[in-house]
Amino acid sequence: MAKSTKGARNIVVHDVKYRWRATGNDGWISLVVWPDGPAGPTITCSLGYHHTKTPMGNGVTALTEQIVITNRIVRRVIEYAVRQFDYDPRREGEQLDLRHVDHAIDLSDAIRSS
Repeated sequence: MAKSTKGARNIVVHDVKYRWRATGNDGWISLVVWPDGPAGPTITCSLGYHHTKTPMGNGVTALTEQIVITNRIVRRVIEYAVRQFDYDPRREGEQLDLRHVDHAIDLSDAIRSS
């Protein structure tokens, strides 16, 4: 399946080149990762924003310091897929939907927005 590389980022994990794209949604961040080659299924998952709620007065709350998806987080998602689901980027297959991975991926050192 051909994937659009526009706006996609690159990462190499265990000598395999991948592309990935993260998009924000209402309530979660969607992440899509795929091998940069003809074979290999796509990995999809979502993560929470893990933001801080800051009262601004008059009943308004600002949501700040949300996590930023970086290669560090993407690497952990790929390694989780390999370890827990026997994901093989060199073998054709169906999309692997990991669903919410907050419980499985260490986010303690994630970069946060300001």
